[in-house]
Amino acid sequence: MAAKWTVKEEEPKEYRPAQGRTDFNIPMLGYRSALFIFLSATTLVFLVPEIMKLFFEDFRWSTVIVTGILMGLSIAFSQYHIERRKKADRGFYILWGIWAMFMGVLMFLFYFGKMIL
Repeated sequence: MAAKWTVKEEEPKEYRPAQGRTDFNIPMLGYRSALFIFLSATTLVFLVPEIMKLFFEDFRWSTVIVTGILMGLSIAFSQYHIERRKKADRGFYILWGIWAMFMGVLMFLFYFGKMIL
């Protein structure tokens, strides 16, 4: 069976980063999505604990959960809507869940680091 050769220009390109086009269809962060992720992460890290202090006496667990979910959403949103201009599908929610868990673990280590060490 003969191998089918594909030409780079024939492959559909999903990612259109601001830095320019690449030969391969690899995910890249553009300037807009990097700025969006940076601003949302900075805002969430400072704003969510202050809001959670109003509702809970021990605000750390609620801050870990809410910040992880919202930071995961901002990363998935920037990857799907800003970079690819694609609507939410099953992959969006999977990406959101993975990033939410990862960011939740980072926030847990940030707030409960004294207990682990």
